[in-house]
Amino acid sequence: MFNQQESLGSIVENLSTLALLFCLILALVVIYTLFSATLIVMRLRSLRTIQNDNFLRKPLALLNHRSANLRQIIVAVFYLFGLTFFLQIQNAYWTPENGRPLGPMKLENFRGYFRFGAAIFLVFLLLHAVQCFVSCRIRTAILRLDARVPQ
Repeated sequence: MFNQQESLGSIVENLSTLALLFCLILALVVIYTLFSATLIVMRLRSLRTIQNDNFLRKPLALLNHRSANLRQIIVAVFYLFGLTFFLQIQNAYWTPENGRPLGPMKLENFRGYFRFGAAIFLVFLLLHAVQCFVSCRIRTAILRLDARVPQ
């Protein structure tokens, strides 16, 4: 994804304030996602020992609700990324007056934005995988509970 000549620091140097602000927001969402996912999985493990089906319904519903909130946060930040990316990409057409041909300079500017976008999409893919894992664990616990309840 990155050339050997370009370090991560040089890519970060070329980002605008808007992109850096988005990276800060994304970092906070990553921390919150990992924290919430860890808490949900730990809570699910602690609920395994409880045999009272009526007592299990409310905690499982709350965990399911927390997982849905997590999904909504990830989607909202994804849309925010789309907005910031397309606002940023307009800057690729800005070139300093130095006598170089305009076409190759614009393509070089796009390369940086596309690398930034690819890295962010990788983070979103990982966030989605974490959220999907947690959601599947909750659904499994709910299905296991529904299978135990006599009809």
